Amino acid sequence: MNVVPVALRNMFHHKGRLGMNVLGIAAALMLIMLLVGLRTGLYATLTAYIDHSGADLIVAQSGVSGMYSSDSALAQAIHDELLAEAGAQEGGHILVADVIFTRGDVKTPVILVGYPVNPRYGGPWSLGAGRFARNDREIMLDEWLAERSGVELGDQVELLGRDFEVVGLTRGTSSWMSPYAFISLDAAQSALGVSGIVSYHMLTLPEGADAGQVQERLAQRFAGVSVLSPKEIGDADRRVVATILDRPILVLLGIGSVIGAAVMGLTAYSAVSDRLREFGVLLAVGAGPGRLVRLALAETLYHAVLGYAGAILLSYAAAAAIMAVWPQFNILIRPEVIGQAGLLAVVMTAVAAVIPIRRILRVDPMTVFKS
Repeated sequence: MNVVPVALRNMFHHKGRLGMNVLGIAAALMLIMLLVGLRTGLYATLTAYIDHSGADLIVAQSGVSGMYSSDSALAQAIHDELLAEAGAQEGGHILVADVIFTRGDVKTPVILVGYPVNPRYGGPWSLGAGRFARNDREIMLDEWLAERSGVELGDQVELLGRDFEVVGLTRGTSSWMSPYAFISLDAAQSALGVSGIVSYHMLTLPEGADAGQVQERLAQRFAGVSVLSPKEIGDADRRVVATILDRPILVLLGIGSVIGAAVMGLTAYSAVSDRLREFGVLLAVGAGPGRLVRLALAETLYHAVLGYAGAILLSYAAAAAIMAVWPQFNILIRPEVIGQAGLLAVVMTAVAAVIPIRRILRVDPMTVFKS
């Protein structure tokens, strides 16, 4: 008896039941992939600005470890000294502040970034429409923020009591926390009333330079500063947010795994229970218990494989739909997540097959001859 053809014939004998079983498994695995993708996307958007800064080192106020975890204020005047001491190839400085953007009925927090418009160091990394700001009266808004507030290119918006013309719509600069808005450094300092103050100095080192040595040298030379890499800042911000997000997301992942195992277990159990008489026939004609066990495992595995394939398609479709409706939520389903879901499906298959296999091993061949 060839296990594979028998298992396939048994599966496709009841196509409606097969479809429901596969859909249930796909939904459970899709939930897991979406939650992991949402977590990955949330952290990616959280650190998107610092990840795209292009800087090798970032100088902040002493005690500051991340952009979201604390505020930083430094003198703008030390910029040239920092460049010289670090032997930097390029540098810039930015002013970052949390402000409220109001437009009609829309009132939302935004992260305001003031940066030198020439050169454009520290500005947005991707434009969806328009151009970069060129003077103190121009602003660039995140695409989602502009759409939500009904703003188009060329419109005038008010921020911090000043009017700005919207000349650019930035892409990938919205997160579940706050979207970004970009103006010139001079305009930001004037609007915030902090002349000569910046939040961070950014340094790009020559190729081959030892960033660790430069960090130590700057920390010794300049009092009251922290010299950090973009990775260190990103890690600090992720740790802060993880204290809020990780526990509920991990709980939901656990629930999704339990649901997936339960669906697959119910699928396997019902498939075996409905055909106990058939298993009795196979035993009566000479099939050993090992053959029947392999048959049950094969059917459960095929269900898992079909459900896994369906979950991949559903996950990408659902992620695209969610991001189309709520662009502030970024869902990144990476290849490693798909692989982990496949491994989970295999584990759940093994767990799900335990109960029906035990029942198969207790089948009495004489049940074939009973009415």
